[in-house]
Amino acid sequence: MSSLSQLSNWQPATRHAAPTTARSINPVLARLDAAAAAQPSTIVTLSPEAIAAASAPLTTSQRYRDVGAEMLKQLGTGSVIPLEHAKLPEDVDNRFTLSIATKNGARVDLTLADVDGEMIYQVGSSAELNDDERKAMSDLAKGFQAAIDGMTGSSPAVRIGGLTQFDSKLVQSIDFHAEVAGPDSTTQTLDFHIDEAMRKVSVAGADGKAEVNVDTSTMEHAGTKQQQSKAISSYLAQFDQAVARGHGDKKLMSMFKDAFSDLNRTAIAESREDFLTKPSKWQLNSGDRSALTGLSDFSASVSQTPKSSNPRKDWEKDTFSYVVSQETRIDGTSHEDRKIAQSQQSQLSAKYHADVGKSSPPFFDGTLETQNYDYHQIEDSARSDVSVNYRLGKLKSASLQQMASQSEQVQTFILGKLKSEKAIPGQQSLVRDLLPALTSYESIKGDDALDGNTLLLGLPGELVARSEQF
Repeated sequence: MSSLSQLSNWQPATRHAAPTTARSINPVLARLDAAAAAQPSTIVTLSPEAIAAASAPLTTSQRYRDVGAEMLKQLGTGSVIPLEHAKLPEDVDNRFTLSIATKNGARVDLTLADVDGEMIYQVGSSAELNDDERKAMSDLAKGFQAAIDGMTGSSPAVRIGGLTQFDSKLVQSIDFHAEVAGPDSTTQTLDFHIDEAMRKVSVAGADGKAEVNVDTSTMEHAGTKQQQSKAISSYLAQFDQAVARGHGDKKLMSMFKDAFSDLNRTAIAESREDFLTKPSKWQLNSGDRSALTGLSDFSASVSQTPKSSNPRKDWEKDTFSYVVSQETRIDGTSHEDRKIAQSQQSQLSAKYHADVGKSSPPFFDGTLETQNYDYHQIEDSARSDVSVNYRLGKLKSASLQQMASQSEQVQTFILGKLKSEKAIPGQQSLVRDLLPALTSYESIKGDDALDGNTLLLGLPGELVARSEQF
């Protein structure tokens, strides 16, 4: 592939200390210095000879190592940014795009791609940037590189936490898009968007898709960093339970967990005392906050691509779908007459084949002799509702209602014929008056009187244990 153009007149990229082995050198970075003095343009292509600097073919992870970070760091050096783009090739093997909109209305676009072993990168801006804006861009270098590294690993991962940490006085929004070639001509994609009102991640690939949305338009009910970490850990444990129960794809669930964890860390406060220094419309007290999860409202889902593992019965699909959300309402005529309601819910729907009486997958080869198996169909749901009401500045009522329901149908087939069918139900509920806890001495002095007991639980057995302790 011939070179489309040469690099714009950027300052030289920062050099890294020479590694002990030639194979670990990133030839893309090695070429940045040589290209920096070339004539202005918007696209750079690096030849296969440059990439061949390593003693063996580079993996995608090696090819992109540190390159994204260097691109952003150069923005902080005062390098000239082209205002127009040359056209990139339509067909690329891998592509990473970062778009940053500033408060002043400028838009900066960075793209990294490779075609048949040849690296291409592009940088452009719709307007000139001032020094503060350039620094805000370069401060995102580690986050950009982490997002690239996550997607280029042997098992794709979502690593976008660093891109959520930006200077909101200068940056309006950030968008990150990744396309990574996988085995058998498949492609794994990731799309991330963040602004002052929302955060969103979508991933899609051969195994399925996942999406996480977080509402940051209001931070009234967001808790401390510690409270959010506790809530996130609780949810991640439930996701593990769901993928185990529904025999879902663990790699897809891992990406879902990454996205959920990174996007839901919205807290700024280190302790509840920090809220007292930032007056707000509703000014929630310690009791109010202990009744809530501390998380911003969210909706999230993960669904596995349906598969037909039994060649004799392709209508018997192996499927997995999980949906979880939180919604919070704070209203009333005034702070003294406020009403707080928070609802959390989850739903699991799954179908899978297993050896008779076991959890391991059966072996199918299309013959009748391999048609001995169990076919499981699962429909689970869980819900948690908290209500807190004030009248004339006094807490009048506070309640918690939780439910976890499981439904499993198991059909047993022997030589392809249905021999038995059974249903395995399970349900548990919990109802608590929270008024005594929220008006206790511990709550009044600022302690967490509820200790996370309003967090959603997906298993009936867990609600039984909570009921005995709480």
